[in-house]
Amino acid sequence: MGKPAAVDRSTYEQAIAEFDLAICEAIAVSQASSWRQATMNVGYASYVFTRMCGAGVSFIRAAPKSRWVRADFDDWQLGAVAGHARSLLDGFLLFNYLIEPAKSEAEMGARINVMHLNDCTRRIELHTNQGLTQHLEGFGKQREELRQRLEQNEYFKSLPAGVQKNCLNGRFLMIDTRDEMLAKVGFQKGQFDALYDLWSQHVHVLPLSFYRMEPNGRGTGVENEADRGYIAQALRIGAALLTQATDKMVEQFPETASVRKGTKSKFRPGPSENLPPKPAPVQKSSPPAPVKESLLAAAMKKIYGR
Repeated sequence: MGKPAAVDRSTYEQAIAEFDLAICEAIAVSQASSWRQATMNVGYASYVFTRMCGAGVSFIRAAPKSRWVRADFDDWQLGAVAGHARSLLDGFLLFNYLIEPAKSEAEMGARINVMHLNDCTRRIELHTNQGLTQHLEGFGKQREELRQRLEQNEYFKSLPAGVQKNCLNGRFLMIDTRDEMLAKVGFQKGQFDALYDLWSQHVHVLPLSFYRMEPNGRGTGVENEADRGYIAQALRIGAALLTQATDKMVEQFPETASVRKGTKSKFRPGPSENLPPKPAPVQKSSPPAPVKESLLAAAMKKIYGR
């Protein structure tokens, strides 16, 4: 993917407005769908959707000229938003993988348990690399249990031997490959690879991110045509990813459609104009009226003096 077309300030503001609308509606739908009953795969997809919303919030707070922050200056470099944009790409593929209806209980179980096994394997590696041994035995038992579940799963046993091997060793997060998921969501592989590579180069501070730096220009944080164009491109792609994911969430939870009100959507936390109205203060109840002393109580007081 080559350099995006020249983007002036007005066009950039349109791009951030598109992203603003998309993230507002996404968060509103995410909050409106919380704690609702769903199938196992939709439940996990909703967690991914929540993390996509988190990446979107970080994105729009880092983007120049955002109404979501007050700052003394704007940081006009692609590196400021590249990580958040890439997170949306990753989240979008996993979200679609999980929310896709399974043809059988066995298929759903296999997809979920492959994800569990990948997570467990990564936790073992993380703790081992940090020299933390306290939970390794427990993680090891969980890993073996997950492997046994998969080895006994009829759908999993029908998969190619190579796929089974990579799933069982914890390498695969999804049964479907990235290329297969890209085809399912209609994302051209070449475009995806170019975007992912471009944003990753800036996340990891590789030569592509600094070879073309210019004094008081590209790559310095000062507003410039190149970074403005790349940030606008990332905003528009991120807006499309969030909107498509939000559409799928509303398909699963139709009652949440009413909360999609563009940049006027209500959610918390968020910009002041998006906060829901505060609930009316609870009225303090009047103190109970004093109980009139009965004749019996008065008589007993005279007798006993109290």
